[in-house]
Amino acid sequence: MDKDRHIELLQASGAKVDGLQAELQSIRDQEAALQAQRVTKLKELKEAREERFERMTAAIEDRVPKAQVARALGMDRTNLYKLLDGKDVEPDGLG
Repeated sequence: MDKDRHIELLQASGAKVDGLQAELQSIRDQEAALQAQRVTKLKELKEAREERFERMTAAIEDRVPKAQVARALGMDRTNLYKLLDGKDVEPDGLG
């Protein structure tokens, strides 16, 4: 193989590596953006659950039957009682 052919192969190889590194950086950037979105959504979810809990306990304090509260929230009464007892019933552990 002559010198020019080696140079062509080296340049092609270098371009391939550069391209793959650029793709990987793009993936890392996307992952970082998704992680930021995840953090934001988890914060919003926590706040929404706190609001749900406040409304749930207010309704119960105003003598709305717990079964009716559970139905309105679309949850099983067992989970309602667990929430009231302070036990974690949410799958992601955020209560």
